[in-house]
Amino acid sequence: MSKKIFFDFSTFRSGLLMGMADAVPGVSGGTVALILGIYNKLIFSLSEFLNFFRDSFTQKTSPNFFSSFQFLSTLGVGMLVSYFVITKVLVGSEGDEGLLLRPSTAPYIFALFFGLVLSSVKEPWQRVENPTLRRYALCFTAFILVLLYTNLSLNYEGGNILLIISGALALTAMLLPGISGALVLLTLGQYTVVANAVHDSEFSTIFYFLLGGLLGLFTFVPSMNFMLLNYRQDVMSVLTGLMIGSLATLWPWKESYDTKGVSPNLGIKEVFENFEILSIIGVTSFFFLGYFLYLALKSLENKANLPHETF
Repeated sequence: MSKKIFFDFSTFRSGLLMGMADAVPGVSGGTVALILGIYNKLIFSLSEFLNFFRDSFTQKTSPNFFSSFQFLSTLGVGMLVSYFVITKVLVGSEGDEGLLLRPSTAPYIFALFFGLVLSSVKEPWQRVENPTLRRYALCFTAFILVLLYTNLSLNYEGGNILLIISGALALTAMLLPGISGALVLLTLGQYTVVANAVHDSEFSTIFYFLLGGLLGLFTFVPSMNFMLLNYRQDVMSVLTGLMIGSLATLWPWKESYDTKGVSPNLGIKEVFENFEILSIIGVTSFFFLGYFLYLALKSLENKANLPHETF
């Protein structure tokens, strides 16, 4: 029986939203996938897609490959379109800094996504039906690991090897709620390199980055698929900790907003010393706007008639 190719706008829309999240250091497309109720489908589709190549294109795996390919390609196109547009707005170009690099606008962007992620923390945790002491420990450990990682400041020289490593780590991180692929690139000093390569069609840079991403996917996805099938509640406990830990990166008031690394956060006292009260009120309002964005995303899930994922 022949397979019909169709365009699923709700999947494309999910890709747009995931690409928007992946463009912001501290936010993960995996977080948005959880909110929209497609995270399980994303991991399983990637697994089926990779199995088709691993099993040497067998007839047995081809039906699942076809449906997975349609879902992933539609989602991927949406992510690429959104990532291109959003990084153009957030990063800008040489001589014209984007919104995420300007001290006057960056706190609002971070506050918006801080509110979104904070509102979303319950998504993985509500899938932990039996919150044992071990699962609380897994959550806390993941939280600590993210905090430790965000305090790293790694200075590497550029090169193709670094691009491959960056691709493997960043594209894998994009699939984990709470671990931001953009944050990985920022830590490695490759955030603007990759963003500018996409904008300027530097295909050599993009090739090495995607090569690393493929290597990461072929190792990570089968492992994640196995964990979801056999240790679902443990995985959700870890993802909850990762998302809570990512809030430290999204704290809106920082010492600087350049792309040379993860800038230290300002304390409450320093915020009032360095920012005007109207600015603080404005940024705080974007926390609540992030919450309403979360509600809007949940509304999209309901309108698309997507069943709430059960694990």
